[in-house]
Parts: sequence; structure tokens; C-alpha cells
Amino acid sequence: MYRIYDTLDEIVTTIEQARGVPMSTSAMVPRDHLLDLLDELRDRLPEEVTQAKAVLDQRGELLDAAQVESDRIALRAGQEAEATRARSQAEADHMQALAQRDRGELLAAGELEHERLVSEGARIRAELIAQAQSEHDELLARGRSERERLISESDVYRSAVTRADELGAATAADVEAMRREVDGYVDAKLAEFEATLTHLLRSVEHGRANVGSRASQRSDRRPDPVQRPGASRDEPWPG
Repeated sequence: MYRIYDTLDEIVTTIEQARGVPMSTSAMVPRDHLLDLLDELRDRLPEEVTQAKAVLDQRGELLDAAQVESDRIALRAGQEAEATRARSQAEADHMQALAQRDRGELLAAGELEHERLVSEGARIRAELIAQAQSEHDELLARGRSERERLISESDVYRSAVTRADELGAATAADVEAMRREVDGYVDAKLAEFEATLTHLLRSVEHGRANVGSRASQRSDRRPDPVQRPGASRDEPWPG
């Protein structure tokens, strides 16, 4: 049957690849080759149809056999399910009986464990309360001690701040007094220097006046120059 499909594919391929006729939608196909393919297809169709009928007949037989096998399996599955259900019920009853027995034992054990846990919890609670009370008392004592220490340190701090303020005020006053003293000392020294400069200036002026007066007197008393013998009139007299 697969050969029929191959032959049909070959026919389609031959037609698709055929050269077209100009100015037309027709095509030039190899007639002999197509006729051979069609003859081969015609020869194979009865054989393939027979094979297909045989497959269909066999399919019916297979379906009947499958139905019989399915019924047998279903019956067996039902029987096994019933046996399984019976075993499960027996196991469930057995487990329920064991559970009832274990339940009583577990209840008794649970009651004992509950009483033990309650007793243990009460003991631990009492110990925790005692420990918490002890820690609370210790913290209170430490808090009071720390409070007194902080109060003492606060008093010392306030005293130190007061003393620092006093020392700051005294230092500012001392600095201001020292500044005034230095300003007065500098002003006194400048006044002395001014007086000295004034005295020197007057001395300089007096000296200059004396020098000018003596120079004027010498120029008034100076005789006319005498000419030396043999000297020219223009030669200066040695001083």
C-alpha cells in the first residue's frame, strides 16, 4: 500500500515539474512515463484493497479477542478486588481492636505523663519565679546604688561647672585688668618717647641755629685774600 502512495507522489511531482506551454496554463508532460505510473497504480490497487480487507477482517477478530480478554481481566480484577476488600476489612478490624487496646494503654500513659508534666511545670514555674524575684531584687539594689552614684556625680558635676564658671569670670576680669595695665604702660612709654623726641628735635633746631649763626659771623670777619709773590691773581690762597 505504501507503493501506491509513492506512485501517486511521483505522478504529482512529474506534473508539478512539467514545462509550461507559452501563453497558456497547460503543461508539457511525459505522457509515456505518466501512463506507466498509472498502469502500475491500477495494477496495485486490487492487491492493496485485498490486503486492506484482510486487515479489517483481522481487526474484527482482534477486537473480539480483546473483548474476551477484557471481560476475563475484569472478572479476575473483581474477584481480586473482593478478596482484597475482605483482607482489608479483616486487617481493619484487627487494627481497630489493636487501636482500642493501645488507646487504653495510651490514655493511661498519657494521664501519667500529663501529671508528671504538670508537676514538673509547677516546679519549674516556682524556680523561675524565685529566680526572677532574686534578679528583680538585685536589679533594684543595683538601680538604687547607680541612682545614688549618679546623684553624687551630678552634684560633683554641678560643683565643677559652678567652679569653672567662677574661674572663667575671674580669668576674664584678670585678662581685662591686664589688658588695661598693658595699654597704660604702652601709653606711658609712648609719652616718654614723644617727650624725648621733642627734646631731641628742639636740640637739633638749636644746634642748627647755632651753626648758622657762627657761619654767618665767620663770613663777616673773613679778610680779603692776599696775593702771594710770584703767584698769579687767579691762583687760590691756601687755606
